[in-house]
Amino acid sequence: MQTPQVYYVFRSGELFLLDDTTLPRQFPEIPGSTVLDTLDARLADENARVVLLEGSAPVSSVVSASVSGEIPVNAGGRGTWMRLREILASDDPALRRLAAPATRALGLVNWHSATRFCGRCGGPLSDHTTDCARTCGACGVSVYPRISPCVIVLVTKGDELLLARHTDRNQDVFSCIAGYVEHGETLEECVAREVYEETSLRVKNVRYAGSQGWPYPDQLMVAFRADWDSGEIRVDPVEILEARWFPRDALPNVPRPGTVAWNLIFGANDAK
Repeated sequence: MQTPQVYYVFRSGELFLLDDTTLPRQFPEIPGSTVLDTLDARLADENARVVLLEGSAPVSSVVSASVSGEIPVNAGGRGTWMRLREILASDDPALRRLAAPATRALGLVNWHSATRFCGRCGGPLSDHTTDCARTCGACGVSVYPRISPCVIVLVTKGDELLLARHTDRNQDVFSCIAGYVEHGETLEECVAREVYEETSLRVKNVRYAGSQGWPYPDQLMVAFRADWDSGEIRVDPVEILEARWFPRDALPNVPRPGTVAWNLIFGANDAK
């Protein structure tokens, strides 16, 4: 690949931006950081180098901060760490233009960093000469970036919304029911299954509401709305801490703008 024109430097889910909120055109000096992986890619019609640094804080802290909205950490006056979620939620035109290539960049470097050995024979992988892929020199198999489809659904009953606190993430936030698509099922079947497995509720009138790339590490979130059909809430304690019906005018702590869940809850016509 040709010399990089721009650098996407990530620390977990945070992107390094210069003080004018643009991407650096050369690799920035960030004290105390260790490079975990690099990847060259074509992003937003520019030759880009994506860099993944070792984070100074646990991933869980970064994720929690992205929900609570703490101020991004300033990097010595030369730039700012901005959470990708903040970029996705921003109304600034420059940041909005950056959202899609930054999402792709983080997803690619997460995949590249985690894909080092062949799943068929165990041999080491190297970058493909032309494709965005990795190749095994021993057996010749090519491995392409993985995308994991997930559904997320807002269930309504009259003017009430079904929201839940999940056991494995952001336990102080009530969000929509979500889950991974299984082999052999449609997206609509996945919606019905996930809602029933997690809350014992049956739904009807499942309808598509949008989608969003979610590189934590490799999801494609496909959003739906559905109506309550039958049943009383009985949660699966392995997945759900609590699920309740909430009136629209008395919502609990919910995901922040920039998430597909926020768009569903607050009635945006199209999920970002």
